[in-house]
Amino acid sequence: MFTKQSFKQKLIIQILLATLGIIYIIPMANVVISSFGGGGIKNYTYLFTSGFPITRMIFNSFLVSILQIILIISVSSLSAFAFSKISFKGRDLIYLLVILTMSISILCFISPLFRTMKVLGWMNTYKALVFPAATFWMPVAILIQKNYFDSLGREYLEAVMIEGGGYFKAWSYVYLPLSKPAAANVIVFAFINSWNDYLNPLLFSRTDQMKTLPMAVVSLTSSIYGARPEVVFACLVIMAIPSVCVYLLLQDQLGEGMTAGALKG
Repeated sequence: MFTKQSFKQKLIIQILLATLGIIYIIPMANVVISSFGGGGIKNYTYLFTSGFPITRMIFNSFLVSILQIILIISVSSLSAFAFSKISFKGRDLIYLLVILTMSISILCFISPLFRTMKVLGWMNTYKALVFPAATFWMPVAILIQKNYFDSLGREYLEAVMIEGGGYFKAWSYVYLPLSKPAAANVIVFAFINSWNDYLNPLLFSRTDQMKTLPMAVVSLTSSIYGARPEVVFACLVIMAIPSVCVYLLLQDQLGEGMTAGALKG
C-alpha cells in the first residue's frame, strides 16, 4: 500500500511529518535555550553545587529504572513465551484478563496500593518505587513480546524438544535471543515510563534521599531555588537526556519489535 504511493502523496506525508516534528521541536528548543539564560552553563553547575540533592535524585531514578526493567523483562518474557507457545487449560482466558488490566487506570488503585505498602512496611523504600510501577506496566510488556513470539515458528520449540530439552531451555537458548527487537521495545518504553514517573515517588517517598528526578522540578519551583527559572529549565534538560539516549541507542530495533506480530502470516 505504501510502496504504490505517488510522488505527490509522499510529499504531502513528508510535509505533515515535518510539521509535526517542528511542533514538538519548538517547545523543546525553547526549554534548552531558556536553560542557558542568565548564567549560561552555570545554571547547570548551580544545581550540583547549591546543596540541592539532585545527584541523589538522579541516582535514585537510574536505580529504580534499571530494577524495573530487569523485573519487567524477566517476568514478561517468560509469561509471553508461555502464552504464545505452551498450551494449558485456561490460557486464553488468563491472557485476556491480563490484557484487560491495561484498561484500568492506576488512579483507581492509589488508596489500596498506599495501604498495602504501609502494611508491608515498604513506605520510603526502593521496593515501593519498583514493584507497583513494574506490575502496572507488565501487561504492555507481555503484549509486545507475545506478539513477537507468535511471529516465531514452533519449529524451534520442536527441535529443542527432540534434543531432549524442555520449555525453559527453548525459551532461554532460542526464543529469548531471537526476541531482542521486542525486548528493545520493552526496555525503551519501560525506561521512559519509569524515568518520568512522578506518581509513585510522590506516594511512597518521604525523604529527599528517596525522591527521584521528576520530583526535582516540583521541589525546585516550590523552594528558594524556584526564584531562578533558568535553573528549573536546566533540570528539565537534564531529566530529558537519558530518555533520548536510550531511544537513540535502541531505535534500530524498535520498528521490527513492534510490527513483528502484525506481519505474521
